[in-house]
Amino acid sequence: MSNPSLDPDPGVVSLFTGELDDMACKAVEKRRLLGNEVTVLLFGQNVGTAAVRMAAAGARVVVDSASGELPSRSGLRAAPLPDVASFPEAPFDLIVGQLALHPLRYEEARRVVRQLLLTLKIGGKIYLSAYGLHSTLGDHYPDSDKLIEERYAALPPTLAASYGLRGPLCLYSERNLITLLFGVGASVLQSATGAFGNVRAVAVRV
Repeated sequence: MSNPSLDPDPGVVSLFTGELDDMACKAVEKRRLLGNEVTVLLFGQNVGTAAVRMAAAGARVVVDSASGELPSRSGLRAAPLPDVASFPEAPFDLIVGQLALHPLRYEEARRVVRQLLLTLKIGGKIYLSAYGLHSTLGDHYPDSDKLIEERYAALPPTLAASYGLRGPLCLYSERNLITLLFGVGASVLQSATGAFGNVRAVAVRV
């Protein structure tokens, strides 16, 4: 039986990702009201609702096929993220990545985000969130005292299972996420740490 103190509130992760999704959706809706065509790439967890909302606003939306099943809807399609550079919708106006960096070592995450940034239009925005170092996960994380470049370890099995996480992972502080984005050439517009310790940032390609 799992330890109740380690079980996440089912709404905690969706609430956190929903805040970032809402910011991105409002950016899409604003651009559409101005009559602009909008293309969006989404990947990571809990992106289905945002994808449908963006498509309903008239955006052309591509969702990483690893993010789960999507409803059939005009303007919305699934495709494998590694092929992003060849997508006909690229370059994108917005990219949204929800809680998707943790399976990667930090340097690999930097490489992936740098490649994604190259598929973003100049002036386009990237919205990223990550599981936080200063969170319930971080409280039980073996590498919590290590530098981000060295941070890559598995959580205790019960805790990992309660979040649906597998294998070693890298947790981020807000500063870590900001540094990653600056390091790949993006300009960070805003960042925040959620009430339960997960982190997010919005940056622009310059």
